[in-house]
Amino acid sequence: MPYLRNPKGRIVCIDKPNEYEKYLNTKGFEKITPEEERDFVMERYKIAEKVTTRREEVIQNNFVRGIYLSTVVEGGKDGYGVASDKIVKELVNLDVDISRVFKKQLVGLLFHNPYSVLKMENPFKVIYTMFESTKIPDDWVKYLQSADKVIVPSRWCRDVFKNSGVNADVIPLGYDDDVYTFKERENKSEKHEPFVFLHYNAFNVRKGFLEVFKAFTQEFDKSEPVKLVLKTTLNSPPIPIIKDKYPNIEVICKKYSEKELVELIHKSDCFVFPSRGEGFGMTPLECMATGLPAIVPNAHGISEYFDKECMYEVKVKEDCPALYHKYKGEDVGKMVICDVKDLRKKMRYIYEHQDEALEMGKRASRYVRQWTFRKTAIKLKQMVEELYSKPIEKKALTNVLQLSEVK
Repeated sequence: MPYLRNPKGRIVCIDKPNEYEKYLNTKGFEKITPEEERDFVMERYKIAEKVTTRREEVIQNNFVRGIYLSTVVEGGKDGYGVASDKIVKELVNLDVDISRVFKKQLVGLLFHNPYSVLKMENPFKVIYTMFESTKIPDDWVKYLQSADKVIVPSRWCRDVFKNSGVNADVIPLGYDDDVYTFKERENKSEKHEPFVFLHYNAFNVRKGFLEVFKAFTQEFDKSEPVKLVLKTTLNSPPIPIIKDKYPNIEVICKKYSEKELVELIHKSDCFVFPSRGEGFGMTPLECMATGLPAIVPNAHGISEYFDKECMYEVKVKEDCPALYHKYKGEDVGKMVICDVKDLRKKMRYIYEHQDEALEMGKRASRYVRQWTFRKTAIKLKQMVEELYSKPIEKKALTNVLQLSEVK
């Protein structure tokens, strides 16, 4: 295995040939002698033995059953933030000791991207994470492999991680069935009221905003009794949607409470979500739970729960490179682009067949009951109980620490 001395004088391991050459040609890095390599490897083995022995001792003497949760700030509004609050609530209801404060719990649960796993001091480290494209970032792999267990919310995610050499178990996410409850709806054409299409997380390209906007404006005339509601947490839309030009489009720029969001969903007639990439996709479940029919692709993480008998499928037109600001210039796989023509057809069909859409929504509300955060928590509790009964494995040191020194 190739080793170099970095500018700080430390010996580091570079296990990728292309990176070895890059760092070898970087100022301050230099080769080490065979004798130095032998001594370094032997020292690593000694450290590994000491770490393993101490790990077993502290488990026996100091650590207690329980979960230390490491995630985003409590109350965060992104997917991790919303889901973590719900998962904690349901685990507490199951009498699981879980806290965001480290109290020497046996299990550390990192619910986010894997970078913070190095900071966790728990004997058992679990990473519950996801990605929205067909390839995880290269630098995720070593962090994920340092965990005792990796969990993802969909079989699609499991396959993506597997392609990068990471084995993962599947525990689906869900929705809060105490909040997103069924709402009886009526045929808007019979009431002579505008039919409302809803799209939230608006102006996010990954969520399919461009496809929704194009499909609606190309398919429906301003004179038709139909409306598109675009809900965003942004303070203002990044593109101008002038009322005179688009009288049947309403833009809501505000952070809603859950109660307000449910009220908005209850007032809507169809949820449109042609997402380009999801690790799971909670928002369609939330909407369908209320009886709102949904248009979604049978792709990426949404394929975990997609059922043609309970939701309207928009066809995928093509793949596109996945673009992330954080991973700019890095190959992070592909996402999908939904077919705008097919989306137009689906939106028109639902608008003209409202009674059928209402029945579809009712079926969906019953179908999605198998995906709730309560069920997520039950499976997490089972996983944690299994970890408690397992002996601590003697794991060789990974290259994560050495790579972090290089960076």
